[in-house]
Amino acid sequence: MLDLSKLTDKEKAVVLARREYMRKWRTANPDKQKEYSDRFFEKQMKEQQKKNLLQS
Repeated sequence: MLDLSKLTDKEKAVVLARREYMRKWRTANPDKQKEYSDRFFEKQMKEQQKKNLLQS
């Protein structure tokens, strides 16, 4: 998470605008959000399994 107190006003406005846009997009596209989330966690799981195999 970004520390907004360390950003300039312009940078802070950009960050907040991006967050608001993504919040609205996720609300309007729950099916796409679920698909992206599932893909992310599947990839994380595969990487963790690969890491565990290498450590064994």
